[in-house]
Amino acid sequence: MAKQKKSVAPSAVTPPESGSSGANPDEASIAVLAYQLWLARGCPIGSDQDDWYLAESILKSRGEEEPPVSE
Repeated sequence: MAKQKKSVAPSAVTPPESGSSGANPDEASIAVLAYQLWLARGCPIGSDQDDWYLAESILKSRGEEEPPVSE
C-alpha cells in the first residue's frame, strides 16, 4: 500500500517556539519553519533558498512586532 502525502494547510504553518529573540532567529527555528513552508507548498524541488529566506523574514518580522518578555 502506497503512503499518501500529508498536506499542511498554509494557515496551519506557525513558527516554532524558541528561546531566541525574534529579531535574530536561530538557524534551527528558521529550518523548521522553512520545512513547514516547503511542505505546505507541496514539496517542490529546487525552492530551498526561497523557503529559507521567507521563513527568516517571517520570524524576524514577528519578533519586531512582539515586545520583549521580561522575566
